[in-house]
Amino acid sequence: MISENKRKFEYTVFTCVLFLAVFGLIVLYSASSYSANRIYGNSYYLFIRQVVFCGVGFVTALLLSFIPYKIYSRFSKYIFLACLMLVVMTAFAGRISRGSSRWIMLKGLIFQPSELMKLAMIIYLAKVLTEIKGDFDRKDNFIRVIMVAYVPTFIVALSNLSTGIILFIISTTMIFIVSKKKLIFIFMIVLIALFYAFAYPMSKVLQTTGLLKTYQVGRIFAWKDPENYPDIAYQTLQSLYAIGSGRISGRGYLASIQKAIIPEAQNDMIFAILCEELGIVGAALFIVLYIILIYRILIISFRQKNVNSMLLTFGIGVHIAIQVILNIGVVTNLLPNTGVVLPFVSYGGSSLLVLFLEIGIVMSVVRYEEIE
Repeated sequence: MISENKRKFEYTVFTCVLFLAVFGLIVLYSASSYSANRIYGNSYYLFIRQVVFCGVGFVTALLLSFIPYKIYSRFSKYIFLACLMLVVMTAFAGRISRGSSRWIMLKGLIFQPSELMKLAMIIYLAKVLTEIKGDFDRKDNFIRVIMVAYVPTFIVALSNLSTGIILFIISTTMIFIVSKKKLIFIFMIVLIALFYAFAYPMSKVLQTTGLLKTYQVGRIFAWKDPENYPDIAYQTLQSLYAIGSGRISGRGYLASIQKAIIPEAQNDMIFAILCEELGIVGAALFIVLYIILIYRILIISFRQKNVNSMLLTFGIGVHIAIQVILNIGVVTNLLPNTGVVLPFVSYGGSSLLVLFLEIGIVMSVVRYEEIE
């Protein structure tokens, strides 16, 4: 007999997130203190804002954990359409920063709709894939999945390629889980592997076709040969210097030198400051916490009796995993610079709050999951 367990609390996920957020705040203060003092005249400015984001995020996650996850699924279509409208709005009324329009302002609140789209897509795509039951041979099912998974991915990628890549990976892996035909996915993996191995010539071809912009191709060149592209690879080179100087045990907390050199060290490159001050030991602690968190979410996913909740938690686990991999890969120059933040550690309200929303949904799935 199948029933709902309405009393269970997911301690492992909550504890991992708690430690990541708390330790992340400690690292964030050191990474942001120099730039915050220089720009705002207060070394605690960004740190205090992040504390507020974390507080709101934790409260929201706990509240969501008491709301049955099936309610999110019921309204997922409207959530998805609302987020898609906001993403389109950024192209016309978005706030331009660093040459691209990614932010939108509503009544003084600045946020990135593309971050909300990650969660909206996961919730709605999980529902759609559950309804079609992996039957992609029917034309209407196939078109429906393409509209939900790849149309918004393409729209987001026009202004934010890194988020577009994340959306593509999330949606593709979710489709892969329920699809009966795996060959096309193996083909896609081969293409990605070939691009990674032959990035230089392939990026030139993609630039010629207009699929990649000049600055994006420049990042690939700088990734392959950073010393010959010091201007483009400046952030990456300084991050590598920070990691190298940290060695095993690090320089010590607040002792980072590179945080005064790396542009906006509290964002994409905060892992480099972490390595510089806490060394390989400190970096390993964070990586272990991420591994436990992601592993636990995937275990929760694969034990579900309900396909919708399985896909929902799986998509969330993939989202967190891919951001960790991309961020650390960029900082260590294993991947081209993509501008992806480190979950629960990097500064940023939009990304942090979306991550906490996802954790709240995971805990809701555990609390209301169907059990034997």
